[in-house]
Amino acid sequence: MINFPLRGIKLKSKTLNSSTHWALKSTILLLTLATNLTLADSRVFACPADTIFDLATAEILLQKPWDTEGLACGAQLYIAVADKSPDDTAAQHAALRTNERYMYYLDKIVLYELGYLINWYVDDVAEETKLNAPMRAMISAQQNQLRLVQRMRDQKRGSPELDYFEAQTEGVSAQAQPLLLKVVAADPRDLAGAAHAQLAETYYTLPDILGGDLNKAVSMMQAAGERAPENPRYIRILSGYLSELDRDEQAISVLQDLLELTPAQSELQLYTDQLRSASELAKRMDETKLASQLNETRQDLLDEYPYLQNRKVVSAMGHFGTNDPRATQP
Repeated sequence: MINFPLRGIKLKSKTLNSSTHWALKSTILLLTLATNLTLADSRVFACPADTIFDLATAEILLQKPWDTEGLACGAQLYIAVADKSPDDTAAQHAALRTNERYMYYLDKIVLYELGYLINWYVDDVAEETKLNAPMRAMISAQQNQLRLVQRMRDQKRGSPELDYFEAQTEGVSAQAQPLLLKVVAADPRDLAGAAHAQLAETYYTLPDILGGDLNKAVSMMQAAGERAPENPRYIRILSGYLSELDRDEQAISVLQDLLELTPAQSELQLYTDQLRSASELAKRMDETKLASQLNETRQDLLDEYPYLQNRKVVSAMGHFGTNDPRATQP
């Protein structure tokens, strides 16, 4: 998940500062969410007002990350099951995983679709009003994650998976590193390299004095890719890390692997997002032919699957346009 620095950002006259920590660290905005759900075998799904413990329905919804309302409903259904069976460890883990997936794609909505609203100041009343419900939606999802983690901690049901989810509540921070190191040492198969990837991001993001180390970031992202070789995000991030170490030949070779993937339908949105960022990365390495191939592959997918979100616009924190460095961090 991408972290936006919030200190000093103002919504009219009110300042959001570090006291918001994890509840607002990833996002200040979120648009809800009328994305297209136009699969030939699908209908738009309205999440029921009353709680229905229907995990079959939830699974269907969670396979369509371009439909963020459906993701929200799927996560809610899993959380409802976890709340109904608080002593069921598997139910708690399932709720944490599905809510994590939901929040990841909410973050992409913010970065790509709402970037034009993110600025140092939001003084327009109509625009500010537009933000109220989206902010509540993200905060609610993050609070659910914290609540599920705390429930398991209170019941003294520790596990490497729980350490991973708890590390997520710390964001990309020095506090997360000890937890992630424990998870990586245990290497639970169910996480499929996710803890390695998150630890890599802490090594990449933190300054040296707080545990940052770009070489370690590369090693950990390589380990994540070994555990999930079909994950396009791990491939694209590893390529970026290698490029920053001036290892462009290796970075280009890794980036070419994206063109060899055949993603499942449930991962098409993730794949097209990574192709977009990978194309920008290839351009920065002066690999114009590879950049074109990546962009053409992405465009072919968008043409074939028109319900995928395009992610045309990126602008954040007063930096606007596709040259924003955050454009490479989906």
